[in-house]
Amino acid sequence: MKSADRIGQFISVGLFLILAIASWGLTEYLQRGRMMSAPTDATGPNAIIENPKIVRSDPTGQPQYRLEAASIVHSERGDRSEIERPVVSSLSANKPLTVVRAQTAIATDQLNRIDLKGNVLITRAAEGGQPAARIETERATLLIKEERAVSDAAVLISRGTSTLQGVGMVFDQKTQKIEITADSRMIVPRDKR
Repeated sequence: MKSADRIGQFISVGLFLILAIASWGLTEYLQRGRMMSAPTDATGPNAIIENPKIVRSDPTGQPQYRLEAASIVHSERGDRSEIERPVVSSLSANKPLTVVRAQTAIATDQLNRIDLKGNVLITRAAEGGQPAARIETERATLLIKEERAVSDAAVLISRGTSTLQGVGMVFDQKTQKIEITADSRMIVPRDKR
């Protein structure tokens, strides 16, 4: 019986040694990078995010903007994110709610520059003596740090009952001013008395 117990012990110790040597060998193999250095596609995306909700805070930690989208495809190379159906909302407590929508966008500079394309719509809620505003264009750029939206395309701006058309636009979120840069035409409805 004792010899059967010893044979069982030798088999157990032998299996343990084989597993330890195999683990050591595999660790050495992986550390040398043979499996880790498999070729990767340097041009492909690093992350694909479905239905993201990203909140950006100001330096004091207060929420500043929220970005929602159908998807974001981010490529580390070039710091570029392709955004499908983006919705950017201002969250500043001391400014009227502003919401920006588009069909697609390209974000660069760590989401500080967002180039919007396709049915771009910027809406700003009424506040104080200012009526609600609606800006429609085919392309625009959001400059997040500067709190501005700019466009070089045709724009249609509706404020209250007035309409302004032109080419090119600057919307300054800090001052709440909207400016047409060229070919502006204003339509002000007559008073019905």
